[in-house]
Amino acid sequence: MSRGQASAASAAPSGVRFFRALLALLLAACLAGAGVTLWLRWGEFSPMLNPTLTRVRIQGELQHLAGDDIRAKLAPFAGTGFFALDLRQVRERVESLQWVESAAVGRRWPNTLTVDITEATVIARWGADRLITQRGEMIEADAGAIDTLNGADLPLLGGPPGSQFEVMRQYQRLNQILYPAGLRLSGLSTSPRRSWRLQLNGVTEVVLGGEDLVNRLQRYVDFHQRQPESERLRHEIVDLRYGSRFSIRLREFDAGAGELARR
Repeated sequence: MSRGQASAASAAPSGVRFFRALLALLLAACLAGAGVTLWLRWGEFSPMLNPTLTRVRIQGELQHLAGDDIRAKLAPFAGTGFFALDLRQVRERVESLQWVESAAVGRRWPNTLTVDITEATVIARWGADRLITQRGEMIEADAGAIDTLNGADLPLLGGPPGSQFEVMRQYQRLNQILYPAGLRLSGLSTSPRRSWRLQLNGVTEVVLGGEDLVNRLQRYVDFHQRQPESERLRHEIVDLRYGSRFSIRLREFDAGAGELARR
């Protein structure tokens, strides 16, 4: 290779590097200029880059929740920018409502907040005017809400404040003994001293006491299964607080009570 050819070969990479550096410098200048322009005119560009949320889309099978109540709960977030919205805070506010078991929230471009709600599943009544969910949470309820849920078919639970989880556990535990024998645990309550009372099939009250609950109840179930149906329906109050013995107060046969007990 001649000396001239070598000089041309070495000059070519230098020229390429120069143009690349120049291009990078021009690109950086453009980006800097765009950034300054965006900063100076942010008020004009902001609605386009971070539009305000103006719509709420509520989804889910809602029977006890009203859309207006949900929207009122979300009022503090009105006017928030699309990207500025804290979805965790939104979800926590929605889940603080009665009847909400869980909520999934999201954003839909350019201006919509989506809220997908799962309503709580009620498993029992608690006292005269409350319901209890499968998560052990209390819901204040009027007669209309209870009727909507066929409240008469829900077990009636009760106990001192804060005892709902313990009562629910005992309900599940004792029901495992009663159900195979065709007995329905329609009511369960405990006193502050943890003395337990049951109601079976809506017509028989069982005083269980506070000790050896499973064995005491099992003794009565075994006895109950050996009796003819006409005698079972007459069991009004069963007292199981006497160790291996128990007492039963019989009612005068009532056809209405008999039909109820058969259900």
